[in-house]
Order: sequence, then structure tokens, then C-alpha cells
Amino acid sequence: MRLFRLSYIRVLFLLMIGLWICNSGNAHPATLSRDSLIDVLHYQFWISLKDSSAEIQAEARIRFIVRKPIQACPLDFDIASTTDATGMHVDEVRYQQETLSYTTSPAQIELHFPRLLSPGDTAEVTIRYHGRPADGLIIGKNMFGEHTYFGDNWPARAHDWLPVHDHPSDKATVDFFVEAPCHDQVIANGRLMERTNLRNGYMLTHWRESVPIPTKVMVIGVAPFAVQYLQPVNSVPIESWVYPENKSQGFLDFSVAPAIVKYFDSLLGPFPYEKLANVQSTTRYGGMENASCIFYDERLISGKQQITLTLAHEIGHQWFGDCVTETDWPHIWLSEAFATFMSEAFAEHAFGKDSLLHILAHDRKLILHYDSLHQTPVINYHARNPEQLLNPDSYQKGAYVLQMLKNMIGDSLFWKGMRTYVQHYRNQNASTEDFIHIMEQVSHRSLEVFFRQWLYRAVNPVLSWYWKYDTIQKTLMLHITQLQPGEAFELPVEIQAWDQKGDSHLFSIHLHQKQQDFTMPCKFLPRRVSLDPTGKILMEQFEQTPADKHKQ
Repeated sequence: MRLFRLSYIRVLFLLMIGLWICNSGNAHPATLSRDSLIDVLHYQFWISLKDSSAEIQAEARIRFIVRKPIQACPLDFDIASTTDATGMHVDEVRYQQETLSYTTSPAQIELHFPRLLSPGDTAEVTIRYHGRPADGLIIGKNMFGEHTYFGDNWPARAHDWLPVHDHPSDKATVDFFVEAPCHDQVIANGRLMERTNLRNGYMLTHWRESVPIPTKVMVIGVAPFAVQYLQPVNSVPIESWVYPENKSQGFLDFSVAPAIVKYFDSLLGPFPYEKLANVQSTTRYGGMENASCIFYDERLISGKQQITLTLAHEIGHQWFGDCVTETDWPHIWLSEAFATFMSEAFAEHAFGKDSLLHILAHDRKLILHYDSLHQTPVINYHARNPEQLLNPDSYQKGAYVLQMLKNMIGDSLFWKGMRTYVQHYRNQNASTEDFIHIMEQVSHRSLEVFFRQWLYRAVNPVLSWYWKYDTIQKTLMLHITQLQPGEAFELPVEIQAWDQKGDSHLFSIHLHQKQQDFTMPCKFLPRRVSLDPTGKILMEQFEQTPADKHKQ
């Protein structure tokens, strides 16, 4: 049952993502690279919400440092036209206590400054606006009919309700001041600073995130909540926020969070944020790794603890994707594959080695099938938008690459490299090349071939092989052919042979040519021989007999 449960929730998680992709015809295209004029340092958002209306009243203060000489600066913002039912309407823009002129387009507001701003200058602008968000802030009712408001920004939908630089390369601190009905509670990034009764049926709640985060994980959640405070981990509060109607089920499902955080702390270093809240929500994804307040689809809550690996995946994102953020979308595997790998690490830790092997066997079939249809590499520069990168290459294949790297350099050096990577790029952006450089430094070996063949090639190894035994020389001979197009993969491969008593013996070989023969001393006549018996290498293989080989 445990193995089935692990497989089931992973499949459910993927299906929910896949169903959304299939139905996302109106998905926002997101820029795959940005040559930014500014670097945002801090956002401060004041947001007023009312149950009687889907319209929000808001004010944004944006402090930034200038990177290039500018007199005009664009921000991403969904501006409503005069005929639109949704979108934001700008009421006023101010700079240095004066009204600032601006122009708008459907997806941006461009600010026009009275003088040229030079590189290194720091500026702050205030934008007052109102409107009904077309996306990004999901306003509706939950499964119990209660009004709810949930930020849902991934990949670049924050600008549907917030004026921002909506790209993962620009990380900033943020304050949320939210005025909402008293019967609701407000959750957001960071630490709770204030909760004040306004005596008009509304409550003002202030959350502050003092650690720079990308806009994709910069959110609020407003709903009636029941809150449980779990055992802190290294003084970090761990909280469960669920709907009161199913709080017993939600509290049980989220109760494993401290164990996950504690284990990941031991592997990667301290949890990156002021708190961790796991939140039941009404948003698009099965799980969304918002920094310090993870949102889970309301329908996942069952009280049967079937979402443990989903929690592990999203909590893993707090280090990978949130704390260390990819420089650009083609490097999304640094977020999704790493979080997938961390969920696998927790599966092995909590449920045993067989659980991990079961997951990897399932993932291997999924990856090989997907790659046979799509022929795209893990690092894909040709995707038109980030949604196209939500696929088994970015998740399962990238995680399998990390498993192979760990097998190749050893557990100790691998985890040292992961910790070093997190420490070096903490609260910053990193690219695939940055990760490779760290791993090469730690392992004292070149990994250029390994990463080039697994991340930048669109094919996987396909091996055809057979074996025979020389009874006179007492040697085991193997002939292996790599059938995939292009150059040979360099692969360390284990060979397992069973003697007549059923005892197994392990041999190791190294593949680096399209055809190779190996001869190994072997004192027994094997009953059976297996190539890569535990599935350490992501590949297809076909065992043949010598007769089959001669027929080709």
C-alpha cells in the first residue's frame, strides 16, 4: 500500500499540472529573457478586499536601483482598456511627492521621470490603482461556498494584479498590508507584523518578507481559516492553514511538515524563511511553492496523508526555486527537478530504499515515453513560454540526472555540493553553469561531458547487448552497441551475474564508444546476466543472443 500511495500522489500531481496545461489556451506568454533597466529592491502593497465585489483597491510603492541610464521605465502591469471588464485602472502615479506622467499598454505601464536617472541611483514610485484582476489574484468561492482570495502568480501572472518586474531574475523584499473582512484571516510571505481591527467590520493585516524573493512566489491568501501551530524546526514556526470545515483532515495531512523540514535542514542547511505555512487554497496548481506560504489545491485534502510527497516537493522548492532562483526560464530544472529530487530523497528517508526504486522505475518509463514523442532536451531554449517547460524533462528527467550524479561522485560529495550551491547562491539567482561549476569544485573533477550529454542532448542512450561465456578462459564477454543517434554516451554501467547457486556477482564497465566489447575474469558459468540491474542509468536496453546479432 505504501508504494501504491507514493506512486498515486505523484501521478495525481502530474495529472493536475497536465490538465491545466491542456486547458490553458489563454495562458500569458512570459518573457524568456530580460535585459532589465532596473533592479527592484522592495515592494510595498496596500490592498483592500470586499466580499461584495471582485474589485480591489490598491497602492504599490516600488523602490528600485537604476542599472542603465533611463528617463522612462516600464513595469509589467495588466492595464484595462475602456471596454474591458477586467484589468487594472491607474488612478495616480507619484515620484518624490510629485505626480509622475506615465503611458500604458495592455501589459505594461511606462513611467516618465522628470530627469535622467543614472546607474546606481535609487528611486521610489507610488502607484494607486483599482480594478478586477483578470488573473493572478483568484477571487471566488472555495469548495464550502466561502469567499476566498488567493495569489497565483506562476509563472508571470503577478502583473495581473500587482505592478512589478515580473521575471524570476529580479528578486525583492515585500510588505503586504491587506484590509479584509474580519471573518477572514490573511496569510502572506514572511513574518506577521500586525493585525489591527479597523472597527468597521474589517481587519488590517501586515506581513513582511525581509528576504528577497521572485514575484512568481509573492502572494497573499484570504479566507476563513483554522490554523494549527506545529513543532518549530530550529526556531522556524511551522503552521497549517486549512478551511474550518475540514480542519481535522487538513491538520493530519500537513502534520508531516516538521519532519520534512528537519530532514532537508540536515541536508541543505537552514530553512530560508521566517516561517513555513502550508495552506489549503483555491488556486490553479496541485501545489504552488510560494515562499514561506505554500498553497495546495483544496481537493487534495483527505486526512489520509496521501500528499506527503507533494509536501516534500513543495517544501524542497523553498531552497530550490525560491531561495536559489533560476536566472531564466530555460533553467527551470534547477527549480522543478531539484524539488522532485528532494521529494525522492524524503521518500527514501521515510519509507525506505524500495520506495525510491519504485518511484525511479515509474519515472524512467514516463521519461523515455515522453522523450520518444518530443525529442527536447532538459535545457530547452526553444519553448515559447514557461508553461511548455512543465514536462517530464524539467521534473523527472532532471531529477534522474541528479540521481546519476550522486551515484557517480558519491553521496558525501554530492550533498556537500548541494549545500555549497545553496550557501553560495542563497537569496540570489543561479544558472545551470553555476551549479555545474560548484559541483566540479567540490568533486575535483570535470563534469562537462556528464551534463552536456544529459541536459543539452534531446536523446537518451539506447543499448543493444549480448553476453557469452568462455569456459576455457573462464571469462565473461559482453558486446554492447549504442543505437541512439549522434555520438556515444559516456556511461559507468554495472553488470550483475548470477552463478548456478543463485549468488550474484557485480562487475563494472565504462562505455564511451558506439560499439564496445568487454572481457572480464569470471570463475563461474553464469545462469543469468543483467545490465544496469538497479536502473541507475536512464536508458533503454535490449538484450540479444549472439544468434540475434548475426542476423542483423
